[in-house]
Amino acid sequence: MMDQTKNLGHGMGESPETKDWLDISSSDLHSLQQHYPQLIGQQTILWRSPRPFSAALLLQVNDQIFFVKRSSRLFRSAQDLQQEHQLIRYLDAQGIDVPKIISAHHGATAVELGEWSYEVHEKAQGVDPYANQLSWKPFFYAEHAAKAGKKLAELHQAAKHYPVTQGRSAEQLISNQDLLESENIHLAISHRIQNSPALSAYFADKVLDETWLKQLSSVHSQIKSTMQQVSKIWTHNDFHASNLLWSDASDAAEITTVIDFGLADRCSAIYDLAVAIERNFIDWLVLAQGPDLYIDEAGLTAFIQAYIEQAGFSPELHILPELIKIVHSDFALSELEYFAGITQNIKHADAAYYDWLIAHPAWFFQPQGLQFCQKLAQLIQSYKALES
Repeated sequence: MMDQTKNLGHGMGESPETKDWLDISSSDLHSLQQHYPQLIGQQTILWRSPRPFSAALLLQVNDQIFFVKRSSRLFRSAQDLQQEHQLIRYLDAQGIDVPKIISAHHGATAVELGEWSYEVHEKAQGVDPYANQLSWKPFFYAEHAAKAGKKLAELHQAAKHYPVTQGRSAEQLISNQDLLESENIHLAISHRIQNSPALSAYFADKVLDETWLKQLSSVHSQIKSTMQQVSKIWTHNDFHASNLLWSDASDAAEITTVIDFGLADRCSAIYDLAVAIERNFIDWLVLAQGPDLYIDEAGLTAFIQAYIEQAGFSPELHILPELIKIVHSDFALSELEYFAGITQNIKHADAAYYDWLIAHPAWFFQPQGLQFCQKLAQLIQSYKALES
């Protein structure tokens, strides 16, 4: 009898779900050998990723280990991937520990085979204590959060002089601040829906939630001027505990590699910081059970302190307690479009709309969410006072 657990991975909640994308097969790996001679030899699959949006594995070939990732060309072309790789190689040259990318025999760092785009990396240095940890779950230790805050600041400092001034070419499953720097966020969302066949079809029988739109607009009016003027850099946009590798699994571990630049784009440091805070210190996956969530206050404090100590205090930090309330909006809308149009999983599309787009901002207007924002404001104010 076939082991059904092999087809399970991370979904939109805490329970494993059937993967949207089939695992990379032996036939796929054989085809890749024509482009990557490094993959020729005795092959052993060591691990398969449980993450959504792509299929990936660790492959041992003779005495070397490679990370092989396959994405659908519906949302990631080889050109899209090569944009990520160019950024990764630049950060590597600036001293940031990132994966080493393998070039195909013709020099490109990504190849297209049939309906798929492939990329190959050397196995990144370090261990992965968060390998099975879902996104939106906090760090295991406040010490890890502090190391992550410092590393994110180093990443931003390293990217300041990256010469590519155009954003990424990918149009699906992206994370950026376009909505946040719009003049009218309600109109920007309406235009996004009108210009997307998948979003237009999804919302054909729906009226946009009025309470949600009012909450968005009230927050957006307080941050849009700063978001329109803030300096742009290329940012990670998915800086979560599960995208870091470590020297060991202890609380004293050091970060050895920053991985997964799949959502990288030309945004701003404050956007990336807000995304990182929202993804790492609030246990969103239990929101359906009630409004009282686990908040990792110790981790949050350690993360903010380490980030500001490394990056210095910047004026735009003052919008962070408001920005945090709606920072996920752009990616959640992109996720919704991906689920409605590419995987055609309406259950997941509904989760993106009701549980992410609407429920996240709504929580920040409830007592615990307001308290979280007050805590964030107090932390920022205390570090501002130290700078004065």
